[in-house]
Amino acid sequence: MEVKTLKPCTERSELLYRMHLLSKEISHVFEQQTNMSFTKVEILFHIKQTPGQSQNRLKEKLYIDSASITRHLKRMEDQGLIIRKKQDDNKRYTYLFLTTAGEAELASLLLEKETFQTKALEAFSEDEVRALLKSVTKMMNNVEKMEEK
Repeated sequence: MEVKTLKPCTERSELLYRMHLLSKEISHVFEQQTNMSFTKVEILFHIKQTPGQSQNRLKEKLYIDSASITRHLKRMEDQGLIIRKKQDDNKRYTYLFLTTAGEAELASLLLEKETFQTKALEAFSEDEVRALLKSVTKMMNNVEKMEEK
């Protein structure tokens, strides 16, 4: 019986591993510097962009599971940042709106996010950012296709 020797780490596997680590590190450092999760900023941003969207639609846009989105939204509602409403005609869906406090919080967080992004990408040219975005988008599309199977 032949024993296979393991090949050294390929550049492709190293790339995926580093992207995984980078994602975790971005979240960690962002939360450390802003006392806010990246997810919270994205939730507030998407509610601002589409007021009155359903909780389910937001969950799908942000790739968040039902329990997590409910937990985030409950916390934000308790903090007075959002309002969750049920419509008279369809009680099954919860619709989301920012409060005045939520809009103010979002404006502040977007400034902090911009500062964070500027620091994180300071050594990159605009062309490098564009190329990296194109590559990451292509990879996301590939992963989404795998998920559909």
